Amino acid sequence: MSAPVAAPVSASTSQDGKLAKASDKTASDADQAVRCRTVRVTGSLVKKGKVCKTLAQWRQMTESGNELARRLVEDGTSRPSGQ
Repeated sequence: MSAPVAAPVSASTSQDGKLAKASDKTASDADQAVRCRTVRVTGSLVKKGKVCKTLAQWRQMTESGNELARRLVEDGTSRPSGQ
């Protein structure tokens, strides 16, 4: 019994499509790279800790922090004070 043959890839794929696929793969590989940062330990003037995360995790933390700050500012300006 012969194995099924995969359908051939269409010849109409443009070079832009190939470049987009390559850059998507490169971007996802770059997002998986681990970066470590030194952070201050709360309650200490001298102690520092090391936190390691992927670039995607660092980006997500930054975006969520910015979104929280944006919501706090918008909530504070949309209501009269005292309510």
